[in-house]
Amino acid sequence: MALMLGLTFAACSAPAAAPAEAQQSIPNAPVPAAPAPAAPAAEAEAPASADAKPIQLTYWYSWTDKIQENNENLTQMFNETVGKENGIQVTAEYQGSYDELHQKLQAAYVAGETPAVTVMEIASIRTFAENGVLEPLSPYIARDGVPMDDFFAGLLGNCDVDGTWYGLPYLRSTPILYMNTTLLEKAGLDPKGPDTWEEFAEYCRAIKDKTGAYGLTQYSYIWMLEAMLLSNGTSSLTADELKCNINTPEAKEVLSFFKNLTEQGLIRSVAGVDSSRVKADAMNQECAMWFSSTADLTANLAVAEENGFEISTCYIPAFVKHGVPTGGCNLIMSSKLSDAEKEAAWQFIKWMTDTEQAAYAHAFTGYVPSRMSAAKTETIAALYEKTPQFKVALDQLNQYSTGRPMNPGYAEASKELVGVMDAVWVNGADVEATASAIEAKLNNLLAQ
Repeated sequence: MALMLGLTFAACSAPAAAPAEAQQSIPNAPVPAAPAPAAPAAEAEAPASADAKPIQLTYWYSWTDKIQENNENLTQMFNETVGKENGIQVTAEYQGSYDELHQKLQAAYVAGETPAVTVMEIASIRTFAENGVLEPLSPYIARDGVPMDDFFAGLLGNCDVDGTWYGLPYLRSTPILYMNTTLLEKAGLDPKGPDTWEEFAEYCRAIKDKTGAYGLTQYSYIWMLEAMLLSNGTSSLTADELKCNINTPEAKEVLSFFKNLTEQGLIRSVAGVDSSRVKADAMNQECAMWFSSTADLTANLAVAEENGFEISTCYIPAFVKHGVPTGGCNLIMSSKLSDAEKEAAWQFIKWMTDTEQAAYAHAFTGYVPSRMSAAKTETIAALYEKTPQFKVALDQLNQYSTGRPMNPGYAEASKELVGVMDAVWVNGADVEATASAIEAKLNNLLAQ
């Protein structure tokens, strides 16, 4: 088992600089399937007395800065309210990137020492569920009448595995286009941004001609490739997730479009391992536009203020239609818990994903509000009035979002697709030859 884990960790490691949504760790080593869970009790058991010892739970989360503050703040709020009332004490523990957390969770499961609750990158839900690491949440959801239709539809696809709920949407996001409106206005462009990729190319040309800056700086990023393909009426994988679409006319059109802009010097394209260049170019105003997660909005606003420029946001442009993949994490419950711990863990998950907490997390971090009711709270209304850039992410989520592939082979396939972007956009490789050469390998990974 130690050998299998070591091989798995080596195969699934992701670049440290990659943002949250790009991290996808899917274990390949088999782990024993958990037995089917018994139905939860009719209602939560209260502590035996005021002096009863609280149930101690551990909660694992990823990422630092505002995301870390959000997790620590919400955990403290729970402990001081619902936790205190029900004899539950939760300790929040930082575990690094999604990739690092997933590796630790797999090792902890084998050792029988899993946390009660953890975040999980959405594309990894199926594999962990099928390997018995996750406790099904459907019985708890049904018992307590959690309104699943209150969650935005685009967020639910990665919570369900074959008709059973295994996670609830927590810190979720979509990619959006960030724009330095100071540079856009200098170039005589509308700060609302481009609606189509054709308009985007025109923006890039005007920015380069009038300001000398790149229209865009981008790095090879699987999440953005997914968005680009959706905007051209296709997706990274077929509907059954058993074949890759990279060698289709739609995908090759996307690759060619950005290759041409790069070769004309209108945009800067860098390799996947050089993702930090995007932030540097945006900060130094060497590019006027860049792609990033909605979760980066708070940080980007701060960078803009510190460096004397203004930013706005808009939808990912469209070739034939708008479309974006969702990203981020769900909250899941570990399967190796006592009945009392499972009940306590459910109370924590249910509270963390409820309306007011969803609104708080959205306003604090920039992640999209996961629930429709959260978008209607006074907290969000006040936020949008003060900072309208937040509403762009919500509108895009509501109208054009979809889930990410959950085929276990997609983790390795994603690395190969990043290699395709590196080859074509950074190294100038031929689109037709590159897409054709990789197709069989990608399909083999997905078939396994």
